[in-house]
Amino acid sequence: MDIVATNQDPLKLKLPDTPTSDLEAPSIMWLIETSTDPEVFYAAASLVPDVEWPLDLDVSDTLHQLYDVYTTCLDVHKQIIPSLEENASACTKALCHLYCHHMFQGRPAYRLCDNGSIDYYVFKQMLGRTKVDDNVLVATIMLFVAKYKQPYWWLSSPRFGACPDSVPLLKWLSRTLPFHYVTGKVDEDVQELAITVISKLLCSPSSPSPQIIANCTLLACVMTGVQFDKKDIVRVDKRCC
Repeated sequence: MDIVATNQDPLKLKLPDTPTSDLEAPSIMWLIETSTDPEVFYAAASLVPDVEWPLDLDVSDTLHQLYDVYTTCLDVHKQIIPSLEENASACTKALCHLYCHHMFQGRPAYRLCDNGSIDYYVFKQMLGRTKVDDNVLVATIMLFVAKYKQPYWWLSSPRFGACPDSVPLLKWLSRTLPFHYVTGKVDEDVQELAITVISKLLCSPSSPSPQIIANCTLLACVMTGVQFDKKDIVRVDKRCC
């Protein structure tokens, strides 16, 4: 591993390129942006973390739509309505996933969610409303802070809570944490969470799938300094063919 980590050239996973038109992401994006059927919208939003979002796809409008629908899950006191917690969670995971992806593309990300507020504060408000998606939101906030490097935001940023046992959340973190190593500042909290995520996924009572093993392997390599092509890092399925 030490020998590999000293290589300054990005490694290639030798995964076949898939044209954007052949991916599911454009269809899911279209459903999120245009659907007036709540069931269709939330079904599409729940699929966001599980499909491949290519680097050439601009998701700015999708982010706005996800946040707008998320706000419909709030009551007059700006708290999540208990009966809509599942819908709010689907919007949160989709919004954070695409927001991290948007920053990873190198696109401007400052007031994408709510035109009247800086995204840092939008995500902190969302964090104050949930305990289900807290680490998802903290990961997104920390990536934003690392990008804009404001000392005040770094000092006042929230910290990760206990690592979840939920496999879907662990998979989400295993796909997103590499973004921190490639584009942002990594502190001890991120390091410890990454190690815990890898450990929980690989030591699960049920045998981890080849895809989970591949994702954990890539995360471990990125943690040691191995460089990968961006298009390989955003791949959902990182198994080499």
